[in-house]
Amino acid sequence: MEKIKAKKSPKKHEADFVLRILAVIIAVIIWFILSITQYPTRNKTVTNVPVVFSMEGTTAEERGLSVLNYKDITVDVEIRGMNYEIGNYSANDLAATVNLDQVTKEGTYNLDIDVKSAHSSDKVTIVSVYPETVEVTFDRISTAKFDVGTEAPLINADEGLTLKETSVSPSEVEIEGAENELKKIERVAVSVSRSMTISEDTTISTNDVIFYDADDNVLDASKYTVKDTKSFDVNFVIYKKKTANFNVEFTDCPPGFDVSSLPYSLSEESIQVISPKLDDADSENIKLGTISLSSVDLAKTFSFEVDNVLSSGELNQTGIETIEVSFDSEGYTSRKFTIPRDQITVQNIPSGKDVTIVTKQIPNVTVYGPEDIMNKISADDFSVLLNLSDVVNSGSVNHAVTVYSPKYNKVWCYGTNEIQIEVEDKSSSAKSDSED
Repeated sequence: MEKIKAKKSPKKHEADFVLRILAVIIAVIIWFILSITQYPTRNKTVTNVPVVFSMEGTTAEERGLSVLNYKDITVDVEIRGMNYEIGNYSANDLAATVNLDQVTKEGTYNLDIDVKSAHSSDKVTIVSVYPETVEVTFDRISTAKFDVGTEAPLINADEGLTLKETSVSPSEVEIEGAENELKKIERVAVSVSRSMTISEDTTISTNDVIFYDADDNVLDASKYTVKDTKSFDVNFVIYKKKTANFNVEFTDCPPGFDVSSLPYSLSEESIQVISPKLDDADSENIKLGTISLSSVDLAKTFSFEVDNVLSSGELNQTGIETIEVSFDSEGYTSRKFTIPRDQITVQNIPSGKDVTIVTKQIPNVTVYGPEDIMNKISADDFSVLLNLSDVVNSGSVNHAVTVYSPKYNKVWCYGTNEIQIEVEDKSSSAKSDSED
């Protein structure tokens, strides 16, 4: 006889599922009852709870204070509560904040860290907080403007050149920081730390800003913020080193005079200068000025300003502002002579004019020269030139003459010597002769 397998009733399967759900519910109820009766409260430590810092609505905010040195921190919190409430507590179930109630003015405070449950319905007790406080500094934030200097100790000029100047752009900067910290700043500089030898004008960018106090100590740069400027351009200007060799020119020298025999010297024969023209020669000869030979009496000195004779753009590097020309009188002497009229030679008589020399002789002519020559020279050794190229009008005139010695070319006449002359039109002169 064939056996027939019996099938389970659907109702029985549903009954088994309901029984299982019921068992779970009963287990939870039993655990809850045991938690309340056997372990009603417990302690638990929650680590790395983030601390929220906010000044919103505080007295510190109302009084315009700002926090300077606060950094986000976390705390470890020990709590006590019903096991069923705190059993699964994590850092997200607690709220930690910095208490700013005592902050009313500038200063550094140790502020309490307040912690509470993030769930208002939970009855949780805060047993301990570590750390309990946090140190925070408050001040008023302000801004101030400073001129910007430069520091580039490793930038050098190539051989024969010099680093003339260094400038920075922008040359002024606005710094933000606590008022008390801003007051400490004496100067601001940007630094170029690169090592480099340059042979032309060069610009290097940098964002390294250094702050100094009045004693030239470096201040903590983290306390300051550079406003509106991210980078600075430091410009290095290169100049050429040169030697300036000086000389003077003597004017009003008589015919044949030996200028090289004059016993003069310069207080500085050369100085060092720098030039913006990098292709200039290493040295140049510069005339300081002119000296009239008739003004030289060996006791007198002549001064010349150096900067007046330098080329445009050249700069004196020695600090020597004036160069003096002086004379050595050793081995030299002077004498006075009287020169007769017949030793006067007239040159460049104006056309249509007659010239009559009224002066009979030229007295007190002072002459300087080497002693050996001056001991043997006489009045007969001198000639007198009367150059009338500048005479235009007729009349009686006192006119300068040049006294010199054709025989001795190392002596010269000091001072101005004049003679009196009469200048007449030739027609007038002829008429006067016919009437006579």
